[in-house]
Amino acid sequence: MQKRSLIRIAAGAGSALLIIHLLLIYSLFIHPNILVEKPCKQLNISHGMDFKALKDTLQQHGCVSNLASFSFLARLMRYDRKIIPGAYQLATNMSNWQAIQMLKTGTQKPVKIALHHVRTKEELAAKITQNIEINAADFKNLLGDSDFVSQYGFNVHNVMTMFIPNTYEVYWTITAERLFARMYKEYQQFWNASRRSQAKSLKLSPIDISILASIVQSETNKIEEAPLIAGVYINRLRKKVALQSCPTLLYALGDPSVRRVLHKYKALDSPYNTYKYRGLPPGPISLPTIAMIDAVLNSTPSYYLYFSAQEDFSGYHYFAKSLKEHLRHAKRYQRALNQARVYR
Repeated sequence: MQKRSLIRIAAGAGSALLIIHLLLIYSLFIHPNILVEKPCKQLNISHGMDFKALKDTLQQHGCVSNLASFSFLARLMRYDRKIIPGAYQLATNMSNWQAIQMLKTGTQKPVKIALHHVRTKEELAAKITQNIEINAADFKNLLGDSDFVSQYGFNVHNVMTMFIPNTYEVYWTITAERLFARMYKEYQQFWNASRRSQAKSLKLSPIDISILASIVQSETNKIEEAPLIAGVYINRLRKKVALQSCPTLLYALGDPSVRRVLHKYKALDSPYNTYKYRGLPPGPISLPTIAMIDAVLNSTPSYYLYFSAQEDFSGYHYFAKSLKEHLRHAKRYQRALNQARVYR
């Protein structure tokens, strides 16, 4: 009788121990511990971050409910020995095992880079590095490195034409050099045989097309009118007549508050002053959209050499073949500016 009791006690104790083990396994491996009943969150692990810094980050951002269980399993899985940098997507109600397995294998989620409405190198550097680990100043320095950009066939003035406005996916840990190479690959894919053939037929290079598209884009927001404006500029280039583009002069002034080109500005000594210097400026005055680049490639043939904004401020333009006709249009617009009290 005593022997049977001991067996029952031992069996009971074994069962209790088994239950404890199962609960421990469940708690460590299966039970939700990451972002419990919280929305998904991106976890950025920078280069050089150690395990302690990672735990501090998780705790500070409220990502882990039970930090001790996460830490115990991470050490058990030897994740604490090698922290892989990157951007990771933590999901709602993740278990410790799911999170650690993702982090240990370096299963990153690509981040998006959106290049739109960019005017200067500073803006380009800021936007392209907004969602990644690269410092904006470091990328801007790369854009200004003549030896580096020359490897890709550009110079520090026209290098912005390499960046095609679009939304791209990259890994958060990408280096500045690799990002540059990625953008060049996108550039090559954009400038396919068809587009290069169109540019060649206009006797312009892809860089020339992008510079001209940046000017056209600054002249109009009416995409249906862009090919005709592009055609005017192409006519002037062929005749070796100065482009006399107001947006390039405003760009040269470097003062975004100036809204009106005055005669005194035209004496400014800058390669972007297309009133003073013939041909295209040395670089773009903004990043032209794909639509604007294609508008230049598909420019409308005409005999027009001039265009002037319409006096109703609709954004549309009058086109003229002769200077006399153009001046008549321009006076109407200038009169409208005066009435609107736009003096600068």
